Amino acid sequence: MNNLKKKTFLIPATILATYAGSSNANNDGGDLDDIKLYDIVKVEQCLDAAFDTIEGHARKLEFKIEGDDPIYEFDIESIKDGFTYNVECNAEEGYIIEIEKEVDENDPTFKANAKISIDQARVNVLGIHPGRIVSEEREIGMDGTFTYEFDIQTNAGYEIKVDVDAISGKIEEANFELYEIGMEPE
Repeated sequence: MNNLKKKTFLIPATILATYAGSSNANNDGGDLDDIKLYDIVKVEQCLDAAFDTIEGHARKLEFKIEGDDPIYEFDIESIKDGFTYNVECNAEEGYIIEIEKEVDENDPTFKANAKISIDQARVNVLGIHPGRIVSEEREIGMDGTFTYEFDIQTNAGYEIKVDVDAISGKIEEANFELYEIGMEPE
């Protein structure tokens, strides 16, 4: 087990280096063979856990690396309120780690709590991760957080997902996205 953990800590840097240096990087065609080194649960186990938290219809699946953890993220359109929720599941353990509700620019709760504009968040993100923003969202976390989320096609050729705290303007996390099934409007 310790041997597996040692490999796990090395994988994100290995994947990023391989992916960013690949001639296919601009086509999101990086080498995904390194995923096999993770001991992950079936996507259906995480999807079931996601449906247990938000009843609805899965619209998108992403597989990303957060720190050293492989994460499945589902976009689920709720049958109760019609909102889309981002539900993250730890792909090694099979449990839900985060739920966020997507809201539009006119959401009164988000507007009342956000202290920085999405324009300023864009400037902050692109200053650190130069490239082209391919999608952006406003999210309210079930823990009371307010976040701008950006998917950036970097100038280096890979896609990265960056969350910016809408209150402080600080980057909360930046995650390497390995694949996406389903599309967001761009």
